[in-house]
Amino acid sequence: MTFDHRHAGSPEKTWRECFELAGLPNLILPDVAIDIVVLAAHPDDETLGAGGLIALAAQGRHSIKVIVATDGERSHPDSTTHTPVQLAALRRAEATSAVRSLSPHVEVLFLGLPDGALDAHQEVIVKALRETITEGPVWLFAPWRKDRHPDHEACAAAAQTVADEADHVRLLEYPIWLWHWAKPAGGAWDQCLRLELPDDVQRLKSNALQAYASQMKPLSRLPGDEPVLSAGMLAHFHRPFETFIETKPQSAAAYFEEFHATHNDPWGLADRFYEKRKRQLLMSSLPRERFRRAFEPGCATGLLTEMLAPRCDQLLATDIAQSAVTRTQRRVARFPNVSVTLAQIPIAWPTGSFDLIVISEVGYYCHDLDSLSLRINGSLSADGIVLACHWRHPAEKHVHTAEAVHVALGAGLHPLLTHQEEDFLLDVWSSQPQSVARREGIIT
Repeated sequence: MTFDHRHAGSPEKTWRECFELAGLPNLILPDVAIDIVVLAAHPDDETLGAGGLIALAAQGRHSIKVIVATDGERSHPDSTTHTPVQLAALRRAEATSAVRSLSPHVEVLFLGLPDGALDAHQEVIVKALRETITEGPVWLFAPWRKDRHPDHEACAAAAQTVADEADHVRLLEYPIWLWHWAKPAGGAWDQCLRLELPDDVQRLKSNALQAYASQMKPLSRLPGDEPVLSAGMLAHFHRPFETFIETKPQSAAAYFEEFHATHNDPWGLADRFYEKRKRQLLMSSLPRERFRRAFEPGCATGLLTEMLAPRCDQLLATDIAQSAVTRTQRRVARFPNVSVTLAQIPIAWPTGSFDLIVISEVGYYCHDLDSLSLRINGSLSADGIVLACHWRHPAEKHVHTAEAVHVALGAGLHPLLTHQEEDFLLDVWSSQPQSVARREGIIT
């Protein structure tokens, strides 16, 4: 459901009378210095939603970095006096001034991504966050995922990706437009925290907000130049506290377990011709008729496992979801040479060596591709084969592209085959630089 910022919205008086909001548990900044990263979709989000946090954290000598994804050039799409380029320059300057008002020691990074289209640029945001996140304790603040603004949702998704990668990152989200379109009654407050703002911090935030004249005052008297933030909307951000929402991340195992448990045929693996053809291409790409010991992580429902089994003396298949393991065990029960177990790669990796490792539609879920590559190379036999096949389009939970996965997996190995289509990428590498014809002595 969308909203119109020009509508009156919920008055601040109703929020101030909200018992649940007043009784929220406190968010307390630690005494020990930590790294704080504030991600904003547009200039002014960081000050509206987390300006008090920034000012308060600066007093505690915490390291603070602000990342602004867009320059907000579409704030006045009907303006006849300001072009998007002019608005971008103006709003970037306002953001710099606002953050400096909160604390002169805060580092600000502008990504310059297109306003209103962040859903297509999440990987850029993820990359910027990864480069900013340090090894020490990090509190990451991002726009709320349910704020009903697509750019806010995209930033939240990118922040969640990064938070899922590291145990030392705590993710908290700040709402902006919630206060405009929502009603206090019936709100879900069990995940909310309240950061109390001392009087001096409130003054710093109020002064910082004044930097955003382009959003609070008319650009001109002409139609299309009206302010974006009304007095009623701004009233929500002059409170003596800020509100943050902490959504406990769902583990990868829980996500895939739920997915398998609620889908009879996940991804249409059994029914779609696309999947059937891809499996046939994969099997035809194997450069040997038979393998001694093979490993297939991410076996899903076991359709590929079933095809690999007759060509392997021993085959180990694993999956992160117990439902997937159970389905695969049933499918391959007639093969005594196949074992199927519960495991998450690359954290859990089987012992021993393999002369075939199949990484099919699983590599882009692994946050640490370097670790995955090291695991593969460390367990690959002297004549081992690695086959990788991955979907090339964006998808939920994919933290890497197919191309990035294959670059990492192929490092240090000899390429035997590359097959590329619009939809997927298929590569085969070997420990030895021998083609099939050379291996069989057809050519020398």
